[in-house]
Amino acid sequence: MPGSTLPDGCMRERARMRRESLGRRAFAPDPGGQPVELVSVRRWAVSESEQVVEPDDGTRDPPRRVGTAQIAELTAFTADLRVLDHRHGGGRTRDAAVARLPAALRLLSLPVAERLDGPLHTAVADLHNLAGWASFDVGLVASALQHFETALHLAATAGNAALTANVYYRIGRLWLHHNEPVRALAEFRLGELAARASGSRTAVALVRANQAWARARLGVDDDIALVMSTVREDHAGGGEPVPDWLAFFTSADLAALTGVVYTELAQRVDPRYAGTAVPVLDSALDGYELEMTRSRAFTLISLAVCHFVDDQIAPGVVVGRRALALCGELASARPVERLVPLRNEAERRRSHPGAQELAHRIRAFRPAVAGGR
Repeated sequence: MPGSTLPDGCMRERARMRRESLGRRAFAPDPGGQPVELVSVRRWAVSESEQVVEPDDGTRDPPRRVGTAQIAELTAFTADLRVLDHRHGGGRTRDAAVARLPAALRLLSLPVAERLDGPLHTAVADLHNLAGWASFDVGLVASALQHFETALHLAATAGNAALTANVYYRIGRLWLHHNEPVRALAEFRLGELAARASGSRTAVALVRANQAWARARLGVDDDIALVMSTVREDHAGGGEPVPDWLAFFTSADLAALTGVVYTELAQRVDPRYAGTAVPVLDSALDGYELEMTRSRAFTLISLAVCHFVDDQIAPGVVVGRRALALCGELASARPVERLVPLRNEAERRRSHPGAQELAHRIRAFRPAVAGGR
């Protein structure tokens, strides 16, 4: 909730980790090497019906003072892009988000009533949060980290610990995707500090579940059933109004995340965990809305992996084909890495014609968006 304060130690630890992360790893720059805030785009489709809007890119007369209308419009713009992100991937949202940032940041220099200062900083922070997530989704990791850092600063200025927790969660997901589970776990723990400071049990459940994922990637299954039970209790007992950046974390998404945790353990600790993963993954697929294309694709990948681990090759092939088809609909670079475990499981069973064909198709898969373009 706005007004909650984040412990100073959390921010100091984040700054230290940021310095270390930039010192240890190099990433591709943005296209043309331009700072993300300077990208200028005039027109972008922001709805399924291809309605075109023109974000304020500096060519319009700016408002003289920020009021509720400007904050509401910026918040709605980010929410519209987030819907497209879930449905189509970051390739359909990143440029529009980045194009809007200069005008959004200019609002921070205008007069604003004290009661609106927090909501204004929150709105701009969440646009950076979305720009960072979309950048991550298309493979622009350095850009994503820049946006996330700005989002953290603005969320702290707003006193919005709930948004701070969400940004830490997304940074952790970035590192987990790039097979840095220790670094991801550190980010998720910072997210838990912020989530608890915010008083949001839903936010706590999200970062705690992702901590379990990072530990599973490390092959740690200590008290996993108890941990996930606590996560479910926090999620069910949340009850607070859910902000747009957390609205995706439904019961279906929690089921999918639970299934992913057990899928990791099935591959790294004990294949019998696949039997626990399959029903919750099926439940997630039943519960997801159709527009959650990327989430459904990634859930299908985990389900197919579990079928293969359980030596249910024919179902694994069928589900794997469904996953690959959905991945092909996404403007996202992430499916390439997410498909690797499925390809490996299929290749281990290449004596089966269907598994061999699936492995070949995955090797040939090229995303609609390539990172570093």
